[in-house]
Amino acid sequence: MSGGTIILAAKEQAFIDLHTQHSARVYSYIACRINDGHRAEELAADVFRIAWEKQLPEPPGIGWLLATARNVVGNEYKGRRRRQELVERLKEEARTDVPAPHTEERSAVAEVLVHLRERDREVLMLSYWDDLTTAELAQALGCSTSAAAVRLHRARRAFAKAAPSHLMTERKD
Repeated sequence: MSGGTIILAAKEQAFIDLHTQHSARVYSYIACRINDGHRAEELAADVFRIAWEKQLPEPPGIGWLLATARNVVGNEYKGRRRRQELVERLKEEARTDVPAPHTEERSAVAEVLVHLRERDREVLMLSYWDDLTTAELAQALGCSTSAAAVRLHRARRAFAKAAPSHLMTERKD
């Protein structure tokens, strides 16, 4: 083994020890604040990803990890609020008395989006409302391009399954 490999192996072991020692506390901290066990697991993993990427000279303690978790939870709240505001804005636009093209359709789309899983809704909104390419979508989601394409495909399929049939017919305008 070279010196670099030994150092990396030592850092990896220190990180594994850090995760083993503190992952339950980080998860508990997050879980009691967002009331979604699956999402709490994802966010706890993000905390440890951040710890690994920071490459701190010493492994961080529980205080640093919980401060990072607090920031991650804050970002989650902001994201949820933005998504909810977008859904409300779509619903409001659909209810306006001013005739807008495809108002009924927009209302139906907003209604379907509200009932989708959060991760499917997010992928569709990033792709269609924010007009991201698959590569940009992958970057926004923090995954590979192929994983982003699969997530988009699954989200489209979930939308199609939840949508009224008139939304899924191709428009001729």
